Amino acid sequence: MPVIRYDARGQRRYMNHAAHAMMKAASGGSSAPDVETSVLAATVQRQYLDAIREVATTGVARELELTFDGLPEAQREYYLVQFTTDPVQDGTTGVLAIYFNMTAGKRAEAKLRERESFLESLLDTIPIPVFSKDRQGRYLHVNRAFQEFLGVPRERFVGKTVFETSPHELAQTYFSMDEALFEKGGIQRYEFKVQNAQKDVRDVEFSKAVFHDDQGRQAGLIGAILDITERKRAEFEQRMQFDQILRLNKSLEVKALELSDARAQLMTVLHTIPDMVWLKSTAGVFLLCNHSFEQFAGRSKAGILGKTDYDIFEAELADFFRQRDIAALDAMQVCIDDEWVVAPANRERTLIETRLLPVFDAGGTVAGVLGVARDITERRRFEERLARREHEFRTLVENSPDTVARYGKDCRRIYVNPTFASLSVGGADALLGKAPSEFPGGPDTVLYEKHIADVFATASDREFELTWQANDGRRLCHLIRLTPELGANGTVETVLAVGRDISELQASRVKIHRLAYFDALTALPNRVLFNEHLRQAISVSLPDHVTAVMMIDLDRFKGVNDTMGHAVGDELLCEAARRLLACVRPGDTVARFGGDEFAVLIPEVSARDVLEQISATIIDRLDEPFLLGAREVFVSCSVGIALYPDDSTDAKDLLRYADSAMYLAKRSGRRGYRFYTKELTIEATARLSLESELRRAIDQGELELYYQPQILLRSAEVIGSEALLRWNHPGVGFIRPAQFVPLAEETGLIVDIGRWVLREACRAATEWNSASDKSHKVSINLSVRQFQARDLAVTIAEILDETGCRPEWLEFEITESLLLEEDDSVMTSLLAFSSMGISIAIDDFGTGYSALSYLTRFPIDTLKIDRTFVQQVTTDRRHAELVKAILSIARCLGQRVVAEGVETTEQAAFLEAHGCEVAQGFLYSKPLPKSAMPSLPRRLHPNATNEGKL
Repeated sequence: MPVIRYDARGQRRYMNHAAHAMMKAASGGSSAPDVETSVLAATVQRQYLDAIREVATTGVARELELTFDGLPEAQREYYLVQFTTDPVQDGTTGVLAIYFNMTAGKRAEAKLRERESFLESLLDTIPIPVFSKDRQGRYLHVNRAFQEFLGVPRERFVGKTVFETSPHELAQTYFSMDEALFEKGGIQRYEFKVQNAQKDVRDVEFSKAVFHDDQGRQAGLIGAILDITERKRAEFEQRMQFDQILRLNKSLEVKALELSDARAQLMTVLHTIPDMVWLKSTAGVFLLCNHSFEQFAGRSKAGILGKTDYDIFEAELADFFRQRDIAALDAMQVCIDDEWVVAPANRERTLIETRLLPVFDAGGTVAGVLGVARDITERRRFEERLARREHEFRTLVENSPDTVARYGKDCRRIYVNPTFASLSVGGADALLGKAPSEFPGGPDTVLYEKHIADVFATASDREFELTWQANDGRRLCHLIRLTPELGANGTVETVLAVGRDISELQASRVKIHRLAYFDALTALPNRVLFNEHLRQAISVSLPDHVTAVMMIDLDRFKGVNDTMGHAVGDELLCEAARRLLACVRPGDTVARFGGDEFAVLIPEVSARDVLEQISATIIDRLDEPFLLGAREVFVSCSVGIALYPDDSTDAKDLLRYADSAMYLAKRSGRRGYRFYTKELTIEATARLSLESELRRAIDQGELELYYQPQILLRSAEVIGSEALLRWNHPGVGFIRPAQFVPLAEETGLIVDIGRWVLREACRAATEWNSASDKSHKVSINLSVRQFQARDLAVTIAEILDETGCRPEWLEFEITESLLLEEDDSVMTSLLAFSSMGISIAIDDFGTGYSALSYLTRFPIDTLKIDRTFVQQVTTDRRHAELVKAILSIARCLGQRVVAEGVETTEQAAFLEAHGCEVAQGFLYSKPLPKSAMPSLPRRLHPNATNEGKL
């Protein structure tokens, strides 16, 4: 590598052997100190020295391309010189010039530029527009013809893509075609329309091919544009000429006398048509034939012309053809025949339709016979198939169970099948020529005719259901499908109507609809349909109006259902439904949700008193006696009302709120109505929370039994106690039984709680009686819901066996309302308890539906006088007399009496004086936990300090 060292002034100080050789070769053998001046031009030499001084001054390396242009061109060398600083020991700055020979590369570039210039000049001489693009779609070159054709200079294309030179949609087309060429390779040709420099739209043909680099990779494409506008016009003119020839062929028979004059033109036409055409002389010699005849005969034109039928066909077939020719000549007119023949070319049996026409010369003399024949084999077979299919179709239609009719454009029937005719009075004669509205008539047939008209107008199918009356009076439902029947010109000529009897399906639909949306017993809407009506009423509600939802529940219906049977109960529900319908306005909705629960929807109410009036009417009507069989039955109802939008805008909330209001009406004494208030939701939420906590209390052992002693008034001796339920809620303390016991009754939890109470009370009775020689009887309250469990007696027997409790240690307290149920199961259970040895007491006697017959019919041992009577015996004469009467009745019936709620010594003295045996109350003791009972004294005398305070 040549290296030369210079000082800061540009004086050469050193050169290596390669540099000596380079300079010697460049200068023709000279090695003078200033040899650079002989090989470099003056301007280049100044640049050379300036570069040395610049590097020496700045210390920044730089490069310089130079040519030994001081020499003849053939001897010139090309170098890239790198200048870099070279400090020496004496501290002076030197510059190294390192030479890289670029001669070979420069000469190759020159050659390449020369070739490119040649190629560009060559392309510019080509009169066809030529262009090239790289692989990325940028134009590399466009020739002069390209620029002149489009009227756009080269600079508008070179280096740009089609998206920069053409509208986007057109550019996308060009780009897609280019990509397809790169993908498939080969030569791509396609026609396009291009606007030239004169703004004329020209038809062009693009021809493009891919070119590759020296490594075989796709480098780009080169294309040419050929203006084919004139060629296309010529082709168009040729097509026009061809069409004109075809039109001439149609008038062949009319212009038969001109055949000889038009032979040259017509032969081209004859060879293109599929029909066989030939011309014979009167002697039967072939003068002319087309290609179709050649194919039929299996010979070329040279083997046919100048020959007769006997030279070409078998004798029998030749005789047939000759006789046909003679017949045509004799008739002197066109003769049309069809005949099955065997084609000589393929030996297939073919049906030929032949037209033979005598031909005259210019003098009017018969010159021969012109024949035109057509192979109609397929047409005949098609006609035969069509006839068979028509027969099959007619057979199918005539025997189809579906009704079939064809209608003309005036909507009148032009055909009916026997099935349709059999359904109409008068048969087919009554149907044909009639429109649906004329026969069978009816409102649905007007829509039928509209559908037919639509099919004629749109040529599209229609399908709909039609209900009509048959000749036997039946109401039929048919699924009608209308199908357009098109004529040869593509327009609807007739409409075919096919009807399938779906009467059973329709009946099933109606039944399913009623099952889905109506109550099967009362035929009233059910919950689903009621909800739909409610949502619809909400969606169309008027301003300043309300929509009311009423929930109605029949009071004491269960008693009727259980005592008189479900059939009577169903009859009562049906009558109640009829009465409810009579109480509401037209357009209101009465529904049955199930059981004895009804709902009423009253939309668009402008005044609240309208709802109050309807509610009062419903209550009064349902208060009227129901005559069921031979018995009168009385029930009542409770009504709850919620309003849209006052209470809620949600349908589900309205139903829930009306239900809450109805339960409030029940708790308020029944036979009334209540409007929903927000407090009900709060109360319902609290009750729901309380129910959840009560369920948890059972599992968590939060329930306890307290016992209130029962005392013999005569001796103050403790003879038993009443088990009282308590709920010790963690974090709250004791919850009053009045708060949770009714909830347990309502939810059915009382059954599980009652079982637990029985078991705990029996264990306590066993514990106390087993450790004492005195009997201690434990009184246990039984709920009505426990009796409804049906297996109460079995459960009690199992608990007695489990705890070892003896029946005589127990007394069951029941309410008078239980005896009113008139349920045989109640009597059965009470008799079972009595037979076990368990005594029965009526709790709160005198506050319910007291009747002396109950005291004699049922095995009652004890009457418990309610505290409301006991606490006023010393202050109210009427209460005192009532208590005396109860004591007298019990004495006569041999029943024991327990007075509840004794709180004063005066009350105790009154009771003892009039024959009451047992007392229970705060005068003696408050209810105590089980753990406190063993320490209770045998006798409990009234404590004066606690009198009236416990």
